[in-house]
Amino acid sequence: MPAGPSTPALALRHVTKVFEDGTRALEDVSFTVDPGELVSLVGPSGCGKTTALRIAAGLETPTDGDVERSAAASANLGFVFQDATLLEWRTARSNVELLPELRGVPAAERRARAEAALASVGLSDAGAKRPRQLSGGMRMRVSIARALVSEPELALFDEPFGALDELTRLSLQVLLQDLFAAARFAALFITHSVAEAVYLSDRVLVMGLGRIADEVVVPWAHPRAPELRYTAEFAALVGEVSGRLESAGASIGDDPRAGVTR
Repeated sequence: MPAGPSTPALALRHVTKVFEDGTRALEDVSFTVDPGELVSLVGPSGCGKTTALRIAAGLETPTDGDVERSAAASANLGFVFQDATLLEWRTARSNVELLPELRGVPAAERRARAEAALASVGLSDAGAKRPRQLSGGMRMRVSIARALVSEPELALFDEPFGALDELTRLSLQVLLQDLFAAARFAALFITHSVAEAVYLSDRVLVMGLGRIADEVVVPWAHPRAPELRYTAEFAALVGEVSGRLESAGASIGDDPRAGVTR
C-alpha cells in the first residue's frame, strides 16, 4: 500500500446524511483515500455505500460533517457508474472524447487521447461503433476509458461490474487492476463482491447499516496477477473480510433509524 501522504485525495470526516423523508443513510462516517491508493467500500444492499460515493463526488450534500478533496482531485475527477451511461448517438470514440471536448481540448488532441484510452481497455478497433453495437462488457470498457481519458487524480466507481456475467466481470477486474497499477490514480470503488474488493484494493472498508464497521488492509503489491484469486492466501483474506461483514450486519442495524434504501 502507498505510504500515507499528509494530504489525502479524498476525506470524509464525521459525515452524516439524513434525507428529507427522515431516512438516516449515513451516520458519522469517516475515511480517507490517499493519492495512489484504491479503497473499496463493501457492504449489503442499502447500507449507504452509494450515498457515500455520491457525497464524495459532490452529487449529494452531507447533513453533517465535512468532505474534502485535494485541489488536484477536485480539478480532475473521474466517475464510472453502475450502468455504462453512454450516449447512444455518439460513437465509442466520441463518447470517450466527451469530457475533453467539454473542457475545450482541441479536436486532434482529444481524438488522440480517446484512441489511446480505447487502446488501454482493449478496444482499438471499436472506436467507430455505436453503443448498441457493443456487448455489455465492451460498453463498460468504453465507460472506463471515458473516465480515465483525462488521467484523473481521483476516480469513483459505483458497482461498475455488478450487472455483468461472471467471466466478463473477472476480465474487467484484471483490466482495472492493470490500469490502476500503471496510472496509480486515487480510487474509491463500491462493490457487493468481497472477492472483487480484495483483488482490487489496498484497503477494504466494511460497512454495516450507515456506518463504517471495520477496515482490512490488503497486503499484496500492485500489479496483481489474475492467478492470485485462486490461492489459499487470497481465499483466507476473502473469508476474513466476509466474516467481518457478517459481524457488521449483525451488530450495526439495531437502531432502525440507520436502515436505508439508498
